[in-house]
Amino acid sequence: MTRSRRLLIALLCTCCPLFAQSAVASAHPLVGLGDNKTQLFSDPRFLALGITQVRYDMPWDALTATTYSGNYESTRLQQWLTMAQQDGLTPLITFDHSSLSGHAGKLPTVKQYSAAFVKFHELYPWVTEFVTWDESNFHGEPTWNHPTLVAQYYKALRKDCPSCTILAAELLDVPRSNGGVPIKQYTHAMIHYLHSQPGYWGINNYVGANTLSTTTTKQLLHAVTGKIWFTETAGLVSRHNSSHVHFTQNATHAATVDKFILTKLAGLSPRIQRVYLYEWNAMTSYDSWDSALISWTGVPRPAYDVLANTLDSWGIKPNCALSNVPPACAASGATGASGPSGSS
Repeated sequence: MTRSRRLLIALLCTCCPLFAQSAVASAHPLVGLGDNKTQLFSDPRFLALGITQVRYDMPWDALTATTYSGNYESTRLQQWLTMAQQDGLTPLITFDHSSLSGHAGKLPTVKQYSAAFVKFHELYPWVTEFVTWDESNFHGEPTWNHPTLVAQYYKALRKDCPSCTILAAELLDVPRSNGGVPIKQYTHAMIHYLHSQPGYWGINNYVGANTLSTTTTKQLLHAVTGKIWFTETAGLVSRHNSSHVHFTQNATHAATVDKFILTKLAGLSPRIQRVYLYEWNAMTSYDSWDSALISWTGVPRPAYDVLANTLDSWGIKPNCALSNVPPACAASGATGASGPSGSS
């Protein structure tokens, strides 16, 4: 898609009151899409939905480490942010462990972390929403037993960008038996150090969502007083990794889960302000993790219809001039780009 085409779409998204998510009633959360891939930016089936929020998970040292081969991480970040800006989308940036070989388990000092953020903010001053650290309480992250250090990172971000929206941490709802520090324990340790309640928190509530349970989301609601964003969540289609957390995995159940997330979980409290579904599209049938709305063959899955229909029910009408794939467009016989076809 050309830049002029993206700019036209961005104009449509921001100017049409029935199309932009700003038209959502306050009773409903703002819905975003998380995906580090760039395919969504040129896909009319995504752009037609009127989603204005996107999320990117980046290594904390993507812009400061000099040993990334060919500056891969910084180049990928620049491409993603450029396309998001051209489409008129608002990014949420989550900082994560280094992806350099042998560095994933090493935590930066507060000074190093702050310097990396300042570098980012100098390059992309228009980005103003950040998460201090991805899945901070999970044993797969070096932060799992360092809640005080994460609190220090949070303080540094607040100092470096007072006007930015900063999520104090992003919690994973995996149980202790599968490598998670309990949400209450981790958040209370951060709050104890900060001597105050942060205004925003994130949760990746995959376990609760995929078991159709409200328990883990309520745990965070009870542990903190700030606003909560579902920074990464979705129904799982398939996975090929070492996780020992078991739940149903198929496209039909994933659609049920996504509906549960958007209606039941997001409706637990007015403090739940946003829901970022992960991810837009699958790449192969053997992806290590697949919770995508679009199959690896390019076909919309039932979860896509759930998302489109939910937005439509909230008054966020799809732009059928961009794509006739959203159910509301297909039902009306609208014409527009349909996207790739094939089997799921």
